[in-house]
Amino acid sequence: MSVSSKSSRFLRMSPSPEARARLFCFPFAGGSAAVFAGWGEGLKPNVEVWAAQPRGRGSRFRESLQRSVREMVEDYMVVLRDLHDLPYAFYGHSLGGLLAFELARQLHHEGLALPQHLFIGASAPPVLGLLHPQIHHLPDETFVAAVQERYSGIPEAVLSEPELMELFLPALKADFAAHETFDRSRVTRVACPITAFAGCDDPVIQPAMMEEWSRHTDAPFRLNAIAGDHFFLNKSRDVVLATIRFTMQTKAALRERVFTQQTCS
Repeated sequence: MSVSSKSSRFLRMSPSPEARARLFCFPFAGGSAAVFAGWGEGLKPNVEVWAAQPRGRGSRFRESLQRSVREMVEDYMVVLRDLHDLPYAFYGHSLGGLLAFELARQLHHEGLALPQHLFIGASAPPVLGLLHPQIHHLPDETFVAAVQERYSGIPEAVLSEPELMELFLPALKADFAAHETFDRSRVTRVACPITAFAGCDDPVIQPAMMEEWSRHTDAPFRLNAIAGDHFFLNKSRDVVLATIRFTMQTKAALRERVFTQQTCS
C-alpha cells in the first residue's frame, strides 16, 4: 500500500492504473486503513480501493483526534471534493457506515457527484436513534469493560499490553464520542442505492435493524445477512468483496452500454 498522492487522508491499497472505478472505505471505531488490507488485491484491476486513514493513526499519528462526525466529514471532503475523474462508491463499517452516509449527504449538499453506491456494514441506521447509553466519557477501565461486553472488539493481544492500550484507547474513545454525540433527531435520505451487510451472529446490530437503512435512501436497497458477528469482515470478507465487485462491475457495464448507444445514435 502507498500514501495517496492527493493526501495522507486515504491510502491507495494496491494501486491499479486500469481501474474504472474507486471504492472509498471507512473503518469501524478505533480502526485504521489497515482494516482494509487485502481489499485492493481482491478488487483490482477494475476497482481501486482507497482506505480512509483517520487522524491519530498510522501515517497521521501525530495529528489531533476528532471527536465528531462533522469534523470527520470535513476532513475527508478535502480530498473528495477534487476527485471526479472516476465513478466511485463508499464502504463503511460500523462508525464508518455512518460516516459514509454523512459524506454522501455532504456531497449532495455541495452539488457534487454522488457515490454510485453505498455499501454499509454493521452500522445502526440513524433512524433507530442511539441504541445504547453513552460510554465515551467513562474512566478508561470502565469504558474498556463496557466495550468488551458489547462488542468483544478489542483483541486480547492489545488488552494484555498496557503500552498498546495507552496508544489505542484515546482513538477508540474519540471515535465513540463521535458516534454517540451524532445528531439522530431527523430522518435524512440520500439518492444513492444502499447495500447493507449484517452479521447473522452480531449481538449488537441484527439484520432486522440493518433493514431500516432502506428508510434512508430514495434509491434501491438490498440487505445481505452473512456469516459472522459485528466484525464479520474477519470471517466473510470474500463474500463482501464478491458483492461489491459484482455490483460495481454491473454498474460499469451499464455505463458503457449507455455510452455506446449515445455514440452510435
